[in-house]
Amino acid sequence: MFIDKFFEKRSGSKTLDGFSQLINLFGGRETASGERVSESNSFEQPDIFACVNVLSDDIAKLPIHTFKKESQGVNRNPNHPSAYAIYARPNPYMTAYVWKKLMMTHVLTWGNAYSMIEFGAHGFPENLYPLRPDATKAYIHPDSGRLWYQTNVNGRTMELYEHQVLHFKGLSTDGIHGKSPIGVVREHIGAQAAATKYNAKLYKNEATPRGILKVPSFLDEKPKENVRKEWLRVNQGENIAIIDNGLEYQSIAMPLQEAQFVESMKFNKAQIAMIYKVPLHKLNELDKATFSNIEHQSLEYVKNTLQPWIVNFEQELNIKLFTDNDQKAGHYVKFNVDSELRGDSKTQAEYFKTMSEAGLLNKNEIRDLIERNPIEHGEKYLSSLNYVFLDFMEEYQRLKAGSAMKGGDSKNE
Repeated sequence: MFIDKFFEKRSGSKTLDGFSQLINLFGGRETASGERVSESNSFEQPDIFACVNVLSDDIAKLPIHTFKKESQGVNRNPNHPSAYAIYARPNPYMTAYVWKKLMMTHVLTWGNAYSMIEFGAHGFPENLYPLRPDATKAYIHPDSGRLWYQTNVNGRTMELYEHQVLHFKGLSTDGIHGKSPIGVVREHIGAQAAATKYNAKLYKNEATPRGILKVPSFLDEKPKENVRKEWLRVNQGENIAIIDNGLEYQSIAMPLQEAQFVESMKFNKAQIAMIYKVPLHKLNELDKATFSNIEHQSLEYVKNTLQPWIVNFEQELNIKLFTDNDQKAGHYVKFNVDSELRGDSKTQAEYFKTMSEAGLLNKNEIRDLIERNPIEHGEKYLSSLNYVFLDFMEEYQRLKAGSAMKGGDSKNE
């Protein structure tokens, strides 16, 4: 097992705290709706699945590049020993996309995502192996004060130092452990699950509400059986019920309109989306959506939802995947969010035009961004002659005025 060489006993404990495992074993905590909800079964709820899927996809699709800050500027450094594991192949079983999506899925459900770092012979990270979030726990050693991790792999307890584990965490109250979002929205998930089951049973019974048949007089067993057969015939697809001898049907089920069934499901969806900071239009809730506010919400989503997660990942990767000397030398990783901010073709063209005219990007740099080959003289930067430095403006105006006066004097003479 690849993890065996990292095994080193640092405490007297033999097993993990099994409370969370017992919770998952028995299906999670029971909610007020009667439904049991845990991190493991939360994906059965469509809105949780949708939120986690949207966020994990949006983070996973962003490439992570390695850079080096030098005296002459910042340059891409794809040849750094840590770059390949981050950008393309974190481990032999996963692509970078799958690994990032898995890490986001874990942190969005359990509140924590872990990956063990396997160092190569060169001393740099070579593989990143995901660890089960429900079987991994962070501890502060009571004697040394060091942070270390206890995990379980194939039934065997392992203990790892802090620098051997990538730990991505969500909202935390101690800075060590992330809080599970599922615990926050557990009641809403339970309500949604109960509503979904109720809706399914309703359709199973052909949307016929439960009720009673009021009889004005006492019935013997034979007439009761006839009435029961007639009722069964109607509920099996016949359209006309023949109820004689004064029978009267009265519904005892609460109508969906009175229960505000649809509204309650939308409310729960909005609460779940709020916890994850996912705009409702990304969950196909378009009741109050317009083109302009969706465009605005999409920008807000990148800045307020994705950006915090990106910073979270970048800082953990920079600390754990680069040595102190590498960090001092200016090495770091950064997510490329251009694809999220690029917009449509017209917006993209206007952006590149502005950057080119301002002298911030040359033509070859723009062509590289749109995956085109460089062209001759494309490395030169453009600059407008209509702009001057502020400290040169007064002298520039004086020179222009002097030139005009000289021209006038020459004419008069």
